[in-house]
Amino acid sequence: MRKVTVSVVVGFVLTWLFFGSASSVLAGGDGGGTGPGGGIVGGSPEAVVVMGRSGPIASWSSSGGGRGPTLTCAYYEWGGGLPVLVGGIGAPTDPVPGREYLFGCVDASGQMVHSRLVVYDPGDPFAGVAAAERALDEARRRLDLPLPEPALNPPGAQLVGVATWLWVDGPWQALEATASVGAVSSTVTARPVEAVWSMGDGTTLTCGAGTPYDPTRDARDQDSGCTHVFSRSSSGRPGGSYPVTVTVTYEVGWSASTGVGGTLGTLTRSTSAAVVVQQAQAVIR
Repeated sequence: MRKVTVSVVVGFVLTWLFFGSASSVLAGGDGGGTGPGGGIVGGSPEAVVVMGRSGPIASWSSSGGGRGPTLTCAYYEWGGGLPVLVGGIGAPTDPVPGREYLFGCVDASGQMVHSRLVVYDPGDPFAGVAAAERALDEARRRLDLPLPEPALNPPGAQLVGVATWLWVDGPWQALEATASVGAVSSTVTARPVEAVWSMGDGTTLTCGAGTPYDPTRDARDQDSGCTHVFSRSSSGRPGGSYPVTVTVTYEVGWSASTGVGGTLGTLTRSTSAAVVVQQAQAVIR
């Protein structure tokens, strides 16, 4: 019964505390939905500010350009089962490591979206709030997508009227990056879904990875799935070549150890190469 009683008291006091003094701690943003981080109910935040007695003591904002709400949080003195009130309202305090405090957050509308008793840890002044999103932000920075390596056959100069075999060299596979905030980890996964070839002659091809040409096998027994036939030589063009560009598109998503996750849209990587196309000359004997 003691745990239930404390929970009720905390909920009642924090509801009064935040709604009674929301104007002193609000920040802008928008919200909706349900997010992680110890019971946040006002949406997955894209920014968190932790206020102290004289101003912010910690802040974080997402580098992902999301549209979640901004949360404003604070530590409050806790003693004798009730928060210490100053001037009739709860005043944020500058927390001391190892001491217990009430920690609460409000969204832009003044709605309390997070509240609990915590022991202040200077290693995580956010008290676990938005841990999945903060870990996601770091994982997103760690994700390293390589530039595609365009490969063509025949090697070297291409011939007018002869199919050019196209493929992306190197592994065609999902790439991941993981980061952690405390016990919460988030993983970003990027999966290649298509390669778009701009052939420099006005032609665009959409393919998968393509199949590398095997010179040890008969060409009639192989299938690329991605070929192009140049109809004109590149002589007379700038540099005497066609600027061929391959762009690989990745679908990106994320998941956290808390069970949340979602899609992050797409990312692209491109590489260009100068391709010489020659006109084959007939030999008359």
